[in-house]
Amino acid sequence: MKDFFIIPFFLLAGGIWVSDIFKIDIPVLIPASLLLLCITLNKKLSFFLLIPAVFLLGISLHKNPKIVDKEYVYISCITLSAPYVSDRFTSFSCLVKDSDLGLLENNRIMVYLKEENREVFTGSTVSFIGKIKKRDRVVVAYPYKDFIYIDNRKNILYPVYSFKKMMMQNYRQNTLNDTSYNLGLALIFGEKGYLKEEKENFINAGTSHLLAISGMHVGMIILIILFLFGLKKRFSYYTAGIFLIFYPLFTGLHIPVIRASMLGILYVISKIKYLKISSLNLLFFVAFAVLLFSPISLFSVSFQLSFLAVFGLIMYSKLLNTDFKNKVIRFIHSSFFMSVIAVLFTTPVILHYFGKFSLTTLVATPALVLILFPYLFLSVLNLITLFSIPPMVKTTDFIGEFFLKTNNFFGELNFVHSGYNPDKALVIFFISLLILIAILKINNYLKLSVSVLLLFIFLTLSSTKPEYKVYVFKGRKYPDYLVVTPYGDCIYSKKIYKIRTIIDKNRCKYTGKESRFSDIKIIKTKNSIKIKIKNSTFILKNTDYTIHPVWEK
Repeated sequence: MKDFFIIPFFLLAGGIWVSDIFKIDIPVLIPASLLLLCITLNKKLSFFLLIPAVFLLGISLHKNPKIVDKEYVYISCITLSAPYVSDRFTSFSCLVKDSDLGLLENNRIMVYLKEENREVFTGSTVSFIGKIKKRDRVVVAYPYKDFIYIDNRKNILYPVYSFKKMMMQNYRQNTLNDTSYNLGLALIFGEKGYLKEEKENFINAGTSHLLAISGMHVGMIILIILFLFGLKKRFSYYTAGIFLIFYPLFTGLHIPVIRASMLGILYVISKIKYLKISSLNLLFFVAFAVLLFSPISLFSVSFQLSFLAVFGLIMYSKLLNTDFKNKVIRFIHSSFFMSVIAVLFTTPVILHYFGKFSLTTLVATPALVLILFPYLFLSVLNLITLFSIPPMVKTTDFIGEFFLKTNNFFGELNFVHSGYNPDKALVIFFISLLILIAILKINNYLKLSVSVLLLFIFLTLSSTKPEYKVYVFKGRKYPDYLVVTPYGDCIYSKKIYKIRTIIDKNRCKYTGKESRFSDIKIIKTKNSIKIKIKNSTFILKNTDYTIHPVWEK
């Protein structure tokens, strides 16, 4: 079967999803036994037995620890991801090895340190006393200050991290200014925590995805290397493969980079060995491997976005592979359409989770990608030379400043719109239509034109009318609430973690107390909270739900 791994991927993903919805836990021994049995049977029987085996494997891998919020918990864990570091906090994923709360052991948790900490790296052993909270699918731990110990003595990756820190110090010494250095941290080393004022312009321009090192960046790097050594294809593939092996080590070992690099390496191997391997099969194989290692990634926005972006590029690959003899024209053509296709396939998911869309993204993304190519090209040379050549570092920073100014131009147009709320069914339907169009035997440019038209239809169907929205969250005794007005104002009862995301999604202009608004009144009684909006009154129950009040004129 040409694209065999499509089936195992969806079976594994289906098992993880079922386990998450119905909170089912089964021993991993059951699917493991079925998989071993598949080896002893003939092809037809083994294939039919493989279906329930992989599905049950997905259920068994996705753990559902029954954890409640608790103070003063001892935890010792091994860091699984490169930390997200900023000047305010540090966060990372961790696998619990020891705890006085037995339910936590062998489960993944998220750890938030309320400080900048560069001693934590992938593979570090972190022991602490702190409090834990259950947030949706993830247990989050907050270590208490001065009650944390970080041990890197057995961390085989720590020398790599020390080498990376050395390169970052070299970069800091030769950089142009703080702004260009912070951009370099994001685009070269995979650390976005130090970009502050610039983030809002990236949101307004619809280009935030360019800050995250993932499949698009890896694809661009492969294109750069193939462009440089186009006359010696075999040598260029070897060069790209070697670079991709080491690239994740210097960009923080984030899962999106590892996933994209794995896909790139497998693609390069297929070219070197003259193997006719389906790119689609490679993508689903890598996605399958990621879910085996990290089942929770299925619900990760970054996983969904990077997977869909690469999937879209594969489906529209004929549009990218042109016959232009001029390398520069071919390069610009591929870059432009690569970014447009990525926007088409990722926008539905972005709208579903964040509710915002910038009309400038279709123009801004291709324009910025063209600037990003020389920036990444020089970044590769800087990595090879350990950022020890000041003129080359400063040239990279000049291009980076031009990149930021161009993005600021698009961001200041302020064509970003909020109020989109497509449900999952509409998102799946739209992506299915894109796939259907991609497999039709029609002109490639016509395919893309129809797809862009469909995107604007999707935007129309996804938009919601301006109205009062009330979000209710379960509190300890009384419900917490957030009211969003049609004018873009937000009123909330308490600063709880869920409110921040919804405020961002609705792009609230003002947040504060209800006394500022004459048409909204909060009535608190001994046992309940009532919200009066114009002529309608709603009693809020202490649970998680959303209401959309309709009032009488």
